Amino acid sequence: MIRLRSSFSVALVMLASASLAQAADYPNKNIDYVVPFASGGAVDITGRMIAEAAPEAFDGKKFIVKNMPGGGAVVGQTYVSSAPADGYTLLAMTSSVINNSLMKDVSYDLDSFTPLALYNLDPEVIVTSAKGDLPDLKAFLAAASHGSVSIATPGNSTSHHIAALALAQQQGLDFRYVHNASAAMQLQQLMGGHVQAGFMSLGEAVGPAKDGNIRILAVMDQARSDLAPDVPTYQEVTGDDVQWGTFRGIGAPAGLPDEVEAELASRLQKVLTSPEFIERMAAAGYKVDYRDDAAFRQYLDKTATQMEQVIPLLESQS
Repeated sequence: MIRLRSSFSVALVMLASASLAQAADYPNKNIDYVVPFASGGAVDITGRMIAEAAPEAFDGKKFIVKNMPGGGAVVGQTYVSSAPADGYTLLAMTSSVINNSLMKDVSYDLDSFTPLALYNLDPEVIVTSAKGDLPDLKAFLAAASHGSVSIATPGNSTSHHIAALALAQQQGLDFRYVHNASAAMQLQQLMGGHVQAGFMSLGEAVGPAKDGNIRILAVMDQARSDLAPDVPTYQEVTGDDVQWGTFRGIGAPAGLPDEVEAELASRLQKVLTSPEFIERMAAAGYKVDYRDDAAFRQYLDKTATQMEQVIPLLESQS
């Protein structure tokens, strides 16, 4: 019995030593950063800004952005969930991780990932084509109250689709959904006048709105954003407190050694809170709202609980 305990203790020490050695040697090669969406959307754009800033905090090692679209992010998320938990495969995490695990037949769930950092909380906005016949929120709501309004989404069960479903239920609105394969395609639908309106994140909408291609009708947040100070909140116009938004963060496969997780989280904090990165994000229309690995995990758990309450709306649309 004494020998068994001694052997077990030796094994634990060896495992701990190996983990510490792995952390001390990290990083010794480039890191794959998987974006589970097509290029051109907010997750891809902000991911590439992270990749450009990463080498300084990662001893010169690069973040290699790999776009893996498909299945509403299922392809990329499946890939990362089954990748080695060694710190060399990271995932651009959005609410789709939660939505897909709750709504689709996938091989992973939220616990299949290690949350490392949240870097952006982006309020939802309602937009129309700049050339459309819905010039403001009141006109949009009137049209959706007395008839069907076509709504472009970046995909079925995405956070933007869910935001539209939730608003339609709360306010008694009638939407006809046109699902696209990406945020870029959603924007093309709007700009081309193929649909009347859409739901997207503020960060995605600011640039096209400044270029005169789309019109932002309202921000679904507590206060106006300094990124679009002339756009009213939904509550300002209607009196109803309607809030919705999306998040962007970074995760890894579950099972990361504690020391590697700590090393990754620390280095990511340097990247995501640097003045240069914050300035670049702001110039592109994205506000940095950094939360560390523990706070990100809490946020994910809360969001998952909220999503479970919205599932019946999604199921009614299927």
